[in-house]
Amino acid sequence: MEKIGEILLDSGVLVLGDLVEIKKMSHLPHQTQRIFIDNKTQQVYKQGYDFQRFTDILLDNKTVNQLLAENILQEVKPANTSELSSENILNNLEKGFKQIDFENGTAGKAFAALLAEGVFSVYAEMGENGIEKLLIDFKKE
Repeated sequence: MEKIGEILLDSGVLVLGDLVEIKKMSHLPHQTQRIFIDNKTQQVYKQGYDFQRFTDILLDNKTVNQLLAENILQEVKPANTSELSSENILNNLEKGFKQIDFENGTAGKAFAALLAEGVFSVYAEMGENGIEKLLIDFKKE
């Protein structure tokens, strides 16, 4: 493999996808708002509005973390997993990566990965039809 360049990750999130789909990506300022529901009362609580930090007291003299641990609160996940917006991508990277599907459910619209911030080397294995393998080395030097 030969080094063909470098990529800078300032946000620590890499999104791979077709240029046409990436161009459709929402460029609104990122504002994550996590939403939680009380399993008994169905009351909705929004981070940044009803509480700021997960260590804040919210109900019955308990923190949000305690309410989540006791299954009193449950996080409401965004319904649209196919939306290619920065907010949707960043809100659902619990595993460290995410497959973004097309609106009809077909896989392959894009792929996102949560990585470290920094500059990383990009390598390619060339064949008779151009690039056959692409490798980004995320190890810190």
